[in-house]
Amino acid sequence: MSEEWCLYYWAGFPGRGEFLRLIFEEAGVKYTEVNDGTRLVSEIIQGQSDFFPHFAPPVIKKGNFTLSQAHVASRYLAEKFDMLPGNEVDNAHAEQINLDCHDYIAEGRLAFHGIHNVGPYKSQKEETQPYIDRFIESRFPRWLKYFERALVANGGGKGFIIGSKCCYADLTLFHCLRATESQFPEAWAKADYIPALKAYKERIASRPNIAAFLKSGRSLPFAGDSMM
Repeated sequence: MSEEWCLYYWAGFPGRGEFLRLIFEEAGVKYTEVNDGTRLVSEIIQGQSDFFPHFAPPVIKKGNFTLSQAHVASRYLAEKFDMLPGNEVDNAHAEQINLDCHDYIAEGRLAFHGIHNVGPYKSQKEETQPYIDRFIESRFPRWLKYFERALVANGGGKGFIIGSKCCYADLTLFHCLRATESQFPEAWAKADYIPALKAYKERIASRPNIAAFLKSGRSLPFAGDSMM
């Protein structure tokens, strides 16, 4: 197998590829990206390669090994890079949080595609606005209050989401919080019911490898729709 990891994902925005970038960055593991749309369609979506079949990016690759589904790939990389909490119970809870985060992002994204779930947001902007409003009013606070409870349950919320070290679930949640603040700045600013979660977001952002990544050209601006 080759020495270097590769991440296949669309160019120009963080998206679900960010879940995997953050793990590589925090672990200090070198990786390259394939962002060329033609290659992504032919090699991943159409399967014109010797890869294991994949439905869509993001896909991680090392040598002949490839893996998709961001939540599955995140857990796989966490095992490789010693980014699991450590014991059986904490590992299971980390996976719970990881999947909760992906559910949250998927639900938020769907609000921007309420008429046609795979169509562009710009083609249904007016029609889907009620879905966005409903998400902000009801689902947004319910999800964030849940993440706040989960964080506070771990020693009062002063450290990490699970256990005593930064694990992959922390990076998954961190990306979700960044996407939330970017997509819904007014609602985020008014969310005074998640003080521990807001402090936690800044704490993860200040970790040396994450801070360096956020200042680098590898960290892309959010697209401005769909929490991507």
